[in-house]
Amino acid sequence: MATLKTSWQLAAAAGEPHTTIRVRNLQAVVEVGRDAWGRAGKAQPVLISATLSLRAPFDEASAADSVNNKSTVHYGILSKAILEAAESFRTESTGHTTVRALLNHISRHLTGECITIEPVPPAAANPHHPVVDRSVMTSLKLEVLLPKASLIGSGASLSGTTLYASSGACKAYSMSLKLHGLRIPTLIGVNPNERLAKQIVVANVELEPWASDSPSSDSYNEFEEIVVKTIEESSFQTLEALATHIAQRVIKYFLLPRRNTWDGGMHERIKICLEKPTAVTFADAPAVEVLVDSDPNVNSFVERLRNRGVYKRTGPPFPLQGRLDEWIKNNDPED
Repeated sequence: MATLKTSWQLAAAAGEPHTTIRVRNLQAVVEVGRDAWGRAGKAQPVLISATLSLRAPFDEASAADSVNNKSTVHYGILSKAILEAAESFRTESTGHTTVRALLNHISRHLTGECITIEPVPPAAANPHHPVVDRSVMTSLKLEVLLPKASLIGSGASLSGTTLYASSGACKAYSMSLKLHGLRIPTLIGVNPNERLAKQIVVANVELEPWASDSPSSDSYNEFEEIVVKTIEESSFQTLEALATHIAQRVIKYFLLPRRNTWDGGMHERIKICLEKPTAVTFADAPAVEVLVDSDPNVNSFVERLRNRGVYKRTGPPFPLQGRLDEWIKNNDPED
């Protein structure tokens, strides 16, 4: 049975690939996930990317100057197959329209197997012949980006990577949920002038491994709301302190309400990258990036929550009317 791991663990297990085939940002319109206001059942633009890491160099293809052999993958056929999968998603997805269901549908269309290696209902069996031989790949990464699913950023994405054995069997997989390019005004900085007015902070926040089941797998709206309100209501001097504060809020009010146990299974890691575009005149932006583990055995903050018996709490509603600080004050006086 394939195991859920982080993308870093998969990359370390796969090693540096001999050759890589990439297709970036194939454009399609699909009824999938939820829109920026959290409404399901709406068609929206999607950008689909695929990265195939091959097991061996494509010597035969380069020598023959042809892709009609098993040493490589024709990117034109790959692109066409991905778009066909996106087009057939509505009729073949058996009513499941989460982003994870779309990722699995594309993967099954390409390779005959889901990313998450979950049982496939007979009605959802792949009616197409797989276009990619799993045995020639060490890994396959698929990403679905929803550029219109964010109210204040450049989109939300779900990406999944599968690690294959030489036999073509799946050895492990990863899944990550990411908020892209959130641009939020906040009071941040140590200089006197920076305490006088708000400036833009650009935030990219990722959760991995993201194993949440549907329909909560499409909870990127709630995720974004917590991150955005946490930043805009804050008043820190350093990006480091702000990043830690964001991670703690995400753990308490987004991850814990969706977790079944403290110690069972994988615990999400939160990767936060914060940039201040106006802070340094002759640079694009200074940035700070942190990685915070939500496992109480390695995170003292989460360990203290566990020791206090803080476990199953309620997250804020979406959309939240008013300030997150006020909601926390009224619903979590121990914060």
